[in-house]
Amino acid sequence: MSDYKMIPCAHYDYLELACMHGYRLDIELQDGSLCQARAITTQTHADKTEWLVVEHQAGQQTLRLDSIIAITPTDPHASFGRVMIASQ
Repeated sequence: MSDYKMIPCAHYDYLELACMHGYRLDIELQDGSLCQARAITTQTHADKTEWLVVEHQAGQQTLRLDSIIAITPTDPHASFGRVMIASQ
């Protein structure tokens, strides 16, 4: 059994929007780090964990959704601002 905690559907919708528009994001993670990357797509693995695929200078990276505290689009024309994804 996985320790994955699903995020609310409404929060998932913001991640999908970010991917659809290819927004560059400031991504705050549970470990206290900040990732700056472009949203590519979301994935669901066989164990039911959900992931955000992002691209930055070092290449592509996958981030487990319950490890993301918040996302903030850096595009000035983004359709949303900072969104809390998972609780700390």
